Amino acid sequence: MIVAVALTLWAAICTYDVLGPFLLFAGRPLVAGSVAGLITGDPLLGMAIGATLELAALGVYQYGGATIPDYQTGAIVGTALAGSAAGPLSAQVAVGIAVALPAAILLSTLDPVGKMITTGMVHRADHYAATGDARGLARTHWLGLVPWCGVRAIPTFLAALTASSGVVETLTREIPAGFVKGMTLAGSLLPAVGFALLLSMMQLSKYWYLLLIGFVAFAYMDVPVLGIALLGVAIAFLVVNRTERIAPAPAEPADGEESDVDRRLTDQDLKRSYRRYFWSSQVSWNYERMQGLGFAYAMEPVLRRLYPEKQDYVQGLQRHMQFFNTSVLVGGPLILGSTIALEEARSPESAEGTKVALMGPLAGIGDTLVFAIYNSIIFTVGASLALQGNWLGPAFTILMVLVPYALVRRWQFRFAYREGKRLAGRLATGALEPLSQGATVLGFVVLGGFIPSIVKVVTTLTYRQTTTVDDQQVTQTVPIQARLDDLLPHLFPVLVTAAVYLLLAKAKLKPVLVIGIVVVVGVVLGWLGWFVPAEPKS
Repeated sequence: MIVAVALTLWAAICTYDVLGPFLLFAGRPLVAGSVAGLITGDPLLGMAIGATLELAALGVYQYGGATIPDYQTGAIVGTALAGSAAGPLSAQVAVGIAVALPAAILLSTLDPVGKMITTGMVHRADHYAATGDARGLARTHWLGLVPWCGVRAIPTFLAALTASSGVVETLTREIPAGFVKGMTLAGSLLPAVGFALLLSMMQLSKYWYLLLIGFVAFAYMDVPVLGIALLGVAIAFLVVNRTERIAPAPAEPADGEESDVDRRLTDQDLKRSYRRYFWSSQVSWNYERMQGLGFAYAMEPVLRRLYPEKQDYVQGLQRHMQFFNTSVLVGGPLILGSTIALEEARSPESAEGTKVALMGPLAGIGDTLVFAIYNSIIFTVGASLALQGNWLGPAFTILMVLVPYALVRRWQFRFAYREGKRLAGRLATGALEPLSQGATVLGFVVLGGFIPSIVKVVTTLTYRQTTTVDDQQVTQTVPIQARLDDLLPHLFPVLVTAAVYLLLAKAKLKPVLVIGIVVVVGVVLGWLGWFVPAEPKS
């Protein structure tokens, strides 16, 4: 019982770590499995299982809220169950992997359940924001941890409590395979809701062609997301420079001119806001607002100081309760710091506009730099050492994510606040307009590449055709997806995102209803086997 409780607590800690502080990246199987091995008394077993799963899951992250196999819980459950297997370490590792992989896939079907529960909770937070109830808003935000941790901690407890009974394998056999496939497909489609919400807040009718540029670069030219981001930067500079040539920007204040913005925030206000974002930016993540409630919670101390009148304070909370999603490690602190500076400069419209314009580009750039590049290198090295039975593997990984990410986030926040204050003093001259326009251009280009890379769906349907080969008629079975890829790769991700956008922007359906529609459609099509999630692009 003690071991089961300890593993359950560890599963909850792992889940929390990837929702806020990212101290250890405990949600990664290498770290989750290694510590699970220590808890069960089989450190080498847990490290070997975690490292094996880490290499299998390398580069797989929840970009844009996408549902992925729950390798974290799989590593913990696999370690717990493999410890009771007979035979040498190699045989126990094989048992652990045999359990961990199906467990990771099975438990991923619970991930959308936790996210949908938090989606319902965010509307309760809307009520607290409208009444200026800061405690109620904070309580709702932190309660978001309950469904997130529950869908991982409860299966961990059951598996650990009945370590030798094969509970996970039994559940895998009893749950219809079609339902598992359907929930997996639904999870791969749900990020389209977030993209559609973001597009509905941006100037799509004006910049639609930039989406096409990003899509073509990814689909036809195999440009990685980082390359697309660099392409977006170049296009942004071209667009901004062309605009300035047509309509020259107003003269800026002379160098050294003091800003006329009075400082009303104390260092304690800034520290309190930063700590809230650092420790809990995503604990209330949901499909409708994503990080919106977490951002409002971080802004609350600042808004309380800046807006002593309750009506202004309430409007500030409601303003920052809207949809928000970006990279938490490289991007989020920058946006938070600049938003605080602009709110302090008595320019809430510019604060909101800059936040919306920057979150898309920084999401693409930040996630690519952190997850696709840096983490892939660090975790590969760590897993390789761990497979050799060397504890330097997980220790090296933890050290290389703990220190750099903590320093980088703090620097971003301070830098953005300082520069935001300087820019705020030039608002009257339109100094932020090129920044906002450039960020918008960059955001559209990156989104054009992100949509087909994250919303993964292909069809398994085929058709028959008769051709003549050597004067003989031959009937061939042709995959429809292969023909579509020849004409327009990634057609279905685009169609899904476009359909969701029309439901939100044109039909004016509520996001919660749209989420339900996407889930139902995904389960039905996945159960029938007509559509499946596409494999990640290499």
